Amino acid sequence: MIKIRLAAALLFTALLLPAMVQAGPSADWIKVPGATAVLVKEPVFGGRIAVYRAGPKDATQAVVLVHGLGKAAARDWENLIPALAQRYAVYAVDLPGFGFSDKGNHHYSPDNMARVLDAALAPLVGRPFVLIGHSMGGAVAIAYAATYPQRVDRLVLVDVAGVLHRSVYAEFLARAAAQRVVGLDSPWYESMVRAIQARAEVVPLRGDLVLERAGVRQRILRGDPNAIAAFSLVEHDFSGDLREISAPTLIIWGGDDTIAPLRTGQALAATIPLARLVVLEGLGHAPMVEAPGRFNPVLLDELDGRQIPAPPYALAIARIETDRVGRCEGRRGQEFTGDYARLELSNCPDVRISNAHIGYLQASHSIVRIVNSHVRDGVDARNSRLELNGVVVGGSVVLDTATVDAAGTTFVPSPAIAANEGSESVVLRFSVSNVSRPGKEPLVLHDIVRLAPGETLIR
Repeated sequence: MIKIRLAAALLFTALLLPAMVQAGPSADWIKVPGATAVLVKEPVFGGRIAVYRAGPKDATQAVVLVHGLGKAAARDWENLIPALAQRYAVYAVDLPGFGFSDKGNHHYSPDNMARVLDAALAPLVGRPFVLIGHSMGGAVAIAYAATYPQRVDRLVLVDVAGVLHRSVYAEFLARAAAQRVVGLDSPWYESMVRAIQARAEVVPLRGDLVLERAGVRQRILRGDPNAIAAFSLVEHDFSGDLREISAPTLIIWGGDDTIAPLRTGQALAATIPLARLVVLEGLGHAPMVEAPGRFNPVLLDELDGRQIPAPPYALAIARIETDRVGRCEGRRGQEFTGDYARLELSNCPDVRISNAHIGYLQASHSIVRIVNSHVRDGVDARNSRLELNGVVVGGSVVLDTATVDAAGTTFVPSPAIAANEGSESVVLRFSVSNVSRPGKEPLVLHDIVRLAPGETLIR
């Protein structure tokens, strides 16, 4: 009887072990001779992460690849690694909670992920390296480059997720959803967008309480690493990190990205010192997966010093030596670029202003998107919506029943942002923006602000 029970126990154990024990990482998917995969202990979460290496053993330059959300983990770089491994020592990781790395109900924040990277990679690499991050991995790369600047020789960010304020990102997703459901021309379109956005702005739970307490993470996010990491992204304020980055930075973006909007890349390019933005038109959120034939040459040229020309963000304050006045009255989709002493917009939806130096901007009953531009003498907006991406604004911003959505925008010293007496519903949404103060740290703006009639935000 004892022998029978022992045999049964051994059989049960043999059947159960394959389900209980996760196979170790393999480098078979890396199409490079001699590629290796190891599990490395990390002290932040007390687990192990999978680290893959390819390339010459005597390579003098190292490249570290950090993946985004999803099951593929490091395999997102499958089409890039062979191209890099011809000359570089390439290290790719499965971040904690992903791929073959250990998983658990942990606080997978960008800061914590950066600490894991340093603990695991610093002993292996041992010298400054090129850091490349995609989507969530781009957010982790930002946190890493800001915290450990001495370790990063060059930074490449690809379609970074997060960064924008969660309300702004919710609106982006809401517009995509509303367009699919009711269409752009539907009278219900804007109402549907605002309803979804309002729900995101009034989250009943404090994000820090959800993320920092294991029991709450389990109850709200089911302890799932993907959900925890995604929630951490939208709750994280990158304003301080971006200005701490000292490495030359290339930002690569898919022009048709429906997950991380292009304006995120524009905000990053305007905020990170020594940053350049290259847009790959027609590509989506993972250009290195979708079109390696287009993505890889851009990256390799950057590493080889053959940089693709890219306009600076945001345009520096400059003299406006023109008396040209630009006007739009009752027209849709009008575009402005270049220098203007004044721009006057009335009843004009979908106005686009880019690469422009403007003296004074006046908008009435209009929807205006401004990218990589400078407004010198102030803004007067009435019953209008302004979206500012990588813009420098001087002078006063006077609002009357208007909405301002500013990302990567700098307001120069002593501006006033004010709601007119008698105004209604003045809403300001700031993402990684700031007020420049000579001799002092910039005043960071990453929040939603509602101004009462006659109230001034900045003086």
